[in-house]
Amino acid sequence: MSADAIVACIHHPTTPDLDQLRAVAGETLRPLEVRALPIRESVKLRKARSAGEVRADLLATAPEPDAATQEAWARAEVVCSIDLPTEWIDAMPNLRLVQAYSAGLEQFPLDVLAERGIRLVNAAGAGAPAIAEFVFGRLVEVFRNVREIESMQRARDFHRPGGRTLAGKTLGIVGLGAIGSAVARLARAFDMKTIATRRSARTGDTSEQVDALRGPDGLTELLATSDVVVLSAPASQETANLIDARAFALMKEGAVLCNVARGSLVDEPSLIAALESGRLSAAILDVTRKEPLPADDPLWDAPNLHLSPHASIPPDAYDARLLALFARNLRAYAAGEPLENEIDLGSRRP
Repeated sequence: MSADAIVACIHHPTTPDLDQLRAVAGETLRPLEVRALPIRESVKLRKARSAGEVRADLLATAPEPDAATQEAWARAEVVCSIDLPTEWIDAMPNLRLVQAYSAGLEQFPLDVLAERGIRLVNAAGAGAPAIAEFVFGRLVEVFRNVREIESMQRARDFHRPGGRTLAGKTLGIVGLGAIGSAVARLARAFDMKTIATRRSARTGDTSEQVDALRGPDGLTELLATSDVVVLSAPASQETANLIDARAFALMKEGAVLCNVARGSLVDEPSLIAALESGRLSAAILDVTRKEPLPADDPLWDAPNLHLSPHASIPPDAYDARLLALFARNLRAYAAGEPLENEIDLGSRRP
């Protein structure tokens, strides 16, 4: 490769299909040197970094970059990664662009990136179809009482477990972004009514994706009218504890809450209280405040709670879409064109 090549590193535990990536990127104004270098921090360490609570014992678990990785970092101009601690960035003097492997950005030192003029794009939308499938898989499980059906089979006790239909119910979507839009499309297929909030929506705005669109001030209406509430908004100061005791009091008796966004959106003690009182008939959590969820966390014992370990996106569905997005952004970066999903770091600085 020439000295003018764009050196791009991909850090992920699995080896990506570099031939596919190069095919999507196509011919670029500058040659591309793409290096697949698997490296990833543990979930516990990543979450501790996000919370600013890194203990010495957790830091000791951080992976040590090998010689090949260090050599690549010294030349890297672009990085695609799940994690990006400051010490990694310190070893990348030529870094200009970061492609996040996720839609969430909590694990990235946004202030450091902004100070150094490093651009950041996220993977918003890459997992949307798979997450929407997961949402409705869980909703069918809840509404059609699949747990009771499975219990009947194990007990060899033939009886009708009851259940409810999704058709005709109202589904509220908090955050009509890529994930919320994918959920809305499936809701139409289930013959559900839809209402959604979007941070940028203003009075009178409409969307072809939902029956009713509201701004953030429409949350009260959404909670009061929805049989199912799906959270798909990003984590931010504005959305922290968005669904708290007051929000649960506004929700319809017997409603179902589904969170596929971030654990910080839900006040978990209030959620447990709403389940125990019967205010909610069920809750679906693919995300929690603490991940991995400690074995002694009270969420494990909450009634009618359907927990999963941040597993709404299967790797086979996500990786190919993420790499295609990264390839398109590499091509745009080389050509000096706008990037997909670029984050305005200036607006996120304190």
